[in-house]
Amino acid sequence: MVEAIQYFNFPNANEALDFYEENFDAVITSKVLASDPMFEDGLEEMGMSQEDAESFVMNAEFEVLGQKFMVSTTWEKKEIDNSGANVTFVFNTSNQEDYDTVKQFYRKAIEAGCVADMEEGPTEWTEYFASFKDPFGVSWMISGE
Repeated sequence: MVEAIQYFNFPNANEALDFYEENFDAVITSKVLASDPMFEDGLEEMGMSQEDAESFVMNAEFEVLGQKFMVSTTWEKKEIDNSGANVTFVFNTSNQEDYDTVKQFYRKAIEAGCVADMEEGPTEWTEYFASFKDPFGVSWMISGE
């Protein structure tokens, strides 16, 4: 089986992971920092201090609404424009449990400071759609089928 997994890069991936865990109910399934022993001999070559390595995410995996995502810290913690990063969750509007879950997800995200691009509600193509941008520049959409 082949999967497509959205991979994010942030200047401070730990901050994003904390935000997603707290506000998107994300489950962090793995996280490898540059301080991991497998990178011990390469820190100098990477130009990274041990202190920097303690917070530098080489790779992490997390799940939101049961979907897998990956993330790492940008090299030298450079700022990155995530305005083109879009995630779309699609759900069956006939499934009340899924309907309630996505509504709660949207509302919690807005309460956490995400900015609505399109507030939740019906559109021409579905009875429920919502779109918002998180503090890291990623756009998240929810669309019923």
